[in-house]
Amino acid sequence: MATKVVKIVQICALAGIAALSGCTPPPPPAPPPPPPPVVEAFPARPLAPGYAQENLAVPPIDAFGVRQTVNTGLTSAQTTWNLRSAYNVAALNCQGADHLVMAERYGEFLKGHARELSATNRALDSEFRQKYGPGYKDVRDRYMTQVYNYFAMPPVLPRFCAAAFNVSTELMAVGNGNLDVAAATLLPQLETVFLQFFTEYEAFRIAATAWDASYFATYGVPYRRPSSNPLQPSADVPYGPGAPVTMPVTIPAPMPVAGAGVTETGS
Repeated sequence: MATKVVKIVQICALAGIAALSGCTPPPPPAPPPPPPPVVEAFPARPLAPGYAQENLAVPPIDAFGVRQTVNTGLTSAQTTWNLRSAYNVAALNCQGADHLVMAERYGEFLKGHARELSATNRALDSEFRQKYGPGYKDVRDRYMTQVYNYFAMPPVLPRFCAAAFNVSTELMAVGNGNLDVAAATLLPQLETVFLQFFTEYEAFRIAATAWDASYFATYGVPYRRPSSNPLQPSADVPYGPGAPVTMPVTIPAPMPVAGAGVTETGS
C-alpha cells in the first residue's frame, strides 16, 4: 500500500513538473548580427580655383599682412601706368560677348588721355633712371613684362575681365587731368580680384595637402588638369619691397591708335 502511495506521489510530481514546463515561455531569438561597418565616402580631391596648376607661385605676404604683388608700393606714375597696362591686357584678352567693347573703349582711352599718358611715361622713365642708373630700361622692361603677365594669368582671367569691364565703364567718365586720381581708385579694384584669388589658392593648397595626407596612399591623385604656368619665377628684378614673380612671356604688341603718342613699353 505504501509503495502505491509513493508511486502516485511520484506520478503527480512528474505531472506537475510537466505542467509547469508547458507554461514556461520559449527562449528569445538570437540577436541579429551587427551591421557591416560603414564605408567612408571617398571625397573628391579639392580643385584649385580657376583650375590653376598645382605649383602656382603665390606672391608672399609681408609682416604687415600686405601681399607683395607687382601692384604693391607704387608711385602715382606707376599706378597710372599699371592701370593702363591692365586695360591693354583686357582689350586684347577679354573676348566674351560682353567684353568686346573694351577694345574700342581702350582706343578711346589712349586718345583721350594721350597727354597725361605721355607725361606719366616720362615720369616713370625718370623714376627708374634715378633708381637703377644706366640700365634702367632693361629693369623697367622686365618689370613691365611681369605686370602684363600678372594681369593675364589664365586662372584669374574670367574674374579680371568682369572687373576690367566695370573699370572701363568708369574710365569713360574720367576727364582730362584726372587720370592719376582715378587710377588710385580703379587699380585697387582690379587688384582685389587677384588678392581674392591668391587667398583662395592658399586655402586650396591647405585642403589639398590634407586630402593627400588622408587619401593619397590609398587612391592616388584622381585627376590632374594641366595648364600653362602663368607665374614662373625666372627673373630677379630688384623692384619694390618684394620680389614679383614672373612668367616667360613677352609683352603683348601695342594696339595702334592714331594720336596716342606712346607705346606699350614706353619707348
